[in-house]
Amino acid sequence: MKDGGEMEGRPKHSPLGASGADRWMTCPGSVALTNKFGMPEVDEDPVWTREGTAMHEVLNTCLAEGLEPWEFLGQKIENVEITAELTDAVQVGVDHVRSLTTPIAKLFLEYPISSPIHPLFYGTLDVGIVYDSIIHIVDFKGGAGIVVDVEHNPQFMYYAFGLLQHYPDVRRVILHVVQPRAFHADGPVRSWEISADDLNAWVYDELVPAMQRAGRDETLEAGDHCRFCPAKLLCPLLTGLFNAAATYNPKAIPSQDDVNLGQSYAQIQSVKFYLKALEEEAFRRARKGNDLGTVKLVHKKANRVFQPGAAEVFIAKYGDAAYTDRTLKSPAEMEKIDAVAKALVHEHAFTPTSDLTLVADEDKRPGVKVTPPTQTFAAYLEMAKA
Repeated sequence: MKDGGEMEGRPKHSPLGASGADRWMTCPGSVALTNKFGMPEVDEDPVWTREGTAMHEVLNTCLAEGLEPWEFLGQKIENVEITAELTDAVQVGVDHVRSLTTPIAKLFLEYPISSPIHPLFYGTLDVGIVYDSIIHIVDFKGGAGIVVDVEHNPQFMYYAFGLLQHYPDVRRVILHVVQPRAFHADGPVRSWEISADDLNAWVYDELVPAMQRAGRDETLEAGDHCRFCPAKLLCPLLTGLFNAAATYNPKAIPSQDDVNLGQSYAQIQSVKFYLKALEEEAFRRARKGNDLGTVKLVHKKANRVFQPGAAEVFIAKYGDAAYTDRTLKSPAEMEKIDAVAKALVHEHAFTPTSDLTLVADEDKRPGVKVTPPTQTFAAYLEMAKA
């Protein structure tokens, strides 16, 4: 077996792999769609893909050879320069894995998994640790944009089963996500435990039926999982939602009842994924020199910058007046100075209450109950009537 479960006659990335489980378990038709048009399974910005691959290589090498991430500073991996920002992020992952590892533990790095439960069950987990009837699965996320939750995460549970099936005596499975560059209220390292029995039940009651369904069911379901679907622009459901939004009369929106308005709003994110993919495809073709007819390439607006040597001219002429006033670093920047600064931030910083925003019911943040103004001032209105 080659890296990532690759064998003769099958692609490196399984069409029913762990990273896409949230999508194909919810939207089985996306599998048929990608197969029909021969779309690649992995649909991500190649810059972020290369950066993530580089960070994983540093992580893996450090854990395998007892090195530290800073030793890779300035090197180029996957044509990505390893900066202090990247090594700081990888250090969080290295430290966490080492904190879980004992002298008797079995450590699995970039471990290829597969299973007889389905021919397309295969892939590669980042880190697995086995000892004392416990399995730890650690997944490192180097991205700074999309925050990942660990509870009931099908990707991590998929990986966990790939290792668990070889250790029938294991009773506890603990899943960890390490995501140092994206803010989460629970911190950069988050963990969740599930029993081996419950994990096996999930696999046979939910995962296996979903894998079987994905091979024959063409049902399409829009949602957050559309973000990384390689067939977004070819999806009839997303295309239909886009066309409906483009031709809908906005004057009719105020007359919608609350339930219908909420259902329409729930589709906004899916339409945004389609729009982003549409923008990227149009830009890609224009950059190739294609004539798109109604759109054209122009230079973005740019602010003026000083020529080399201008700083000395202005400083000589105006002194301190040429400088901007000093401003205090943000709490996140201040924490990076040292442990003392981090403790002081903990003592003197706080998160203010922010403005309101709409999210899906599945969002883990507690909902805010807004009291209608008529109810708030009901007593005063009654007094006025009297």
